[in-house]
Amino acid sequence: MLAAFLGGSLAAGTARADSDVDLYVVAREEDYEALWAKRADFVRSWGEPSSLADVRDFEGLGFDMLLFELVDGVEGELAFVHDRNLLSLHGGPYEVLVDRIGLLDGIVFPLRRPPLP
Repeated sequence: MLAAFLGGSLAAGTARADSDVDLYVVAREEDYEALWAKRADFVRSWGEPSSLADVRDFEGLGFDMLLFELVDGVEGELAFVHDRNLLSLHGGPYEVLVDRIGLLDGIVFPLRRPPLP
């Protein structure tokens, strides 16, 4: 893993008691599949999951996601991307959790807006 960050309402400072957790993980392209293979173990390191669901190529944006819920009621999304597709991963504010090589230095993720009808 090269980098990880928090997004969504927690990073934006707008979280409520019922907000989910949005986490993002970035790997080198050549290490991506090995990291994706460990996704459930990654979540289990936080607590016991009551549900896990894979979403490959989320909304056609080129990244994969693991939707999870822990037995304590915490819900979230754990998104995975490789370094060559980083800007497709997220939109809006974020909080860096790990950045081993400065990959996120100066990155601005543009807010995504739904397409007009």
